[in-house]
Amino acid sequence: MRIVYFTDMFLPQANGVATSLGNFARELGERGHEVLIFTPKLDHIKRKKFQAKNVRVVSLPSVPSFYTELNLVIFGLPKALTYLRKFDPDIIHLQSTMTIGIDAVMAAKLLKKPLVGSIHIYFTNSDFLRFFKYKLAIKLLNKIALRYINFLYKKCDLLLTPSQLLIGELQQRKFKKEVHYLPNGLYLNDVKFLTEAEKSRLKKKYRLEDQVVLHFGRLSYEKSIEDLIKSFQILVEKYPHTSLLIIGDGPAKKSLMKLTHHLGIGKNVVFTGFIAHQKLLSSSLLSIADIFATTSQMEVNPMVVLEAMMYGLPIVGVKQAGLIELVLENGFLVEPNNTKQLAESMEKILSDPKLKKEMGQRSLKKIKDYSIDKTTTQLINYYRDIIVKK
Repeated sequence: MRIVYFTDMFLPQANGVATSLGNFARELGERGHEVLIFTPKLDHIKRKKFQAKNVRVVSLPSVPSFYTELNLVIFGLPKALTYLRKFDPDIIHLQSTMTIGIDAVMAAKLLKKPLVGSIHIYFTNSDFLRFFKYKLAIKLLNKIALRYINFLYKKCDLLLTPSQLLIGELQQRKFKKEVHYLPNGLYLNDVKFLTEAEKSRLKKKYRLEDQVVLHFGRLSYEKSIEDLIKSFQILVEKYPHTSLLIIGDGPAKKSLMKLTHHLGIGKNVVFTGFIAHQKLLSSSLLSIADIFATTSQMEVNPMVVLEAMMYGLPIVGVKQAGLIELVLENGFLVEPNNTKQLAESMEKILSDPKLKKEMGQRSLKKIKDYSIDKTTTQLINYYRDIIVKK
């Protein structure tokens, strides 16, 4: 097949949507399918560009947006059509819904090709809009967002989302189209674990204590990472030989570092800064941790949680959104903003080696459902079905 993606988010951007699509594109290319990806021009991101067999990435004209690393495509359709007419796709996939979404809809209509859409974000979750100060503005934007995605996605022949819970929420909010389930996929066969000697060496390098709580990913305000730091302060009072390892970068990094020093736990919290995704996974650094913790309330099928499970980590998080599907017997979920309860959950795991091992093994068992081999086969079947129907 010849498959085209229109996406506002793609590597080298650092986010789960970009990582997930990168995995699917790489696997499709390896299986002999031809993949063409349209993204905003991202020359300001000085990281290694994505490359994979049978995959081509084309940048469309763009302008900066309200959000770090997110550019908005403007007047991208003429350039896209030049490539599309030569490529002659079998299917077009709308991967995200900013301005590039309109280009995808128009391209599919003009070329008379099947259009698939993916829903990756809880648009109706006000936490995603927390950069607006006024509740009335948030309420209005929620309504606009829901109307916009209804308008955009009703043009699609097939809709996919990586969350069963999001399907239910969209139905409750009278979303007009049927949505099908497709989880994110990971390369499980590439996972390697650190030896005890390697763990010891890396703990010295990063000045980590005996026990390590891990958080990694984009450091942005809507992720509520300040709640994790406040919870860790409670934990470290009882367990002073514990470190919080925070891997990543983003607009909230400075304020989070300031908070750790304000709370007097600067020595126990280590910020590594940005580490390239492939380097992070290949280094097996994630397996240095005892727990992965997150306080984000807006995740659909979070890649960071899936990758933590891939390394056999127990998960502690918030009882909200996609985490409810991922964290059952392999960790604990607490009510949003309950820092005391989160600290108690981390304490239960750190103080009980047997429980920690059991939860880690359950993470390894559950993550098998998310292998890139399984999810890509499922995606190809969706594509073939809709092509036949059209």
